[in-house]
Amino acid sequence: MNITRRIVQSIDSISEWSGKIFCLLIIPLIAGTVYDVFMRYALQSPTKWAYEMTWMEYGAMFMLGGAYTLLHNGHIRVDIFWRNLSDRAKAIFDSLMYLVMFFPLFYILIVYAAQFAHHSWLIRETSYLSYWQPPVYPVKIVMAVGLILFALQALSETLRNLAFAIKGERI
Repeated sequence: MNITRRIVQSIDSISEWSGKIFCLLIIPLIAGTVYDVFMRYALQSPTKWAYEMTWMEYGAMFMLGGAYTLLHNGHIRVDIFWRNLSDRAKAIFDSLMYLVMFFPLFYILIVYAAQFAHHSWLIRETSYLSYWQPPVYPVKIVMAVGLILFALQALSETLRNLAFAIKGERI
């Protein structure tokens, strides 16, 4: 149980700190949006880069925040039946759902996101939405990293739930 506790604490720590760091992406996201709105409506001179920067920053923030949100139980749950279960039954149910649904799906997502990012990196893919044409391969790499962090946090949640379901003690 000691090694399980250390694994869970290590993964939780990674999710906690990465979430706190990645939330700082909101600052350039807001700054870029405010700048673009000001240029567009106050000066009638819209920018070519602000829209693309904001969608890239928002996408990165969204993908990289998944593990942090899971750590803090912030994801939406359809709990029609779940809420009526005992704590131990909830732990068993959650463990089964992670093992049967989450991990197979995330395995596929991670494999394809990594291939997607690798191909984008090899061809040095750029955006076609504006004349600016910024590189998009960093955003695609962020997708794969975000999915991996999310899956790691799901592993932590699974280990935590299994420990509670088997031994009745919380990690």
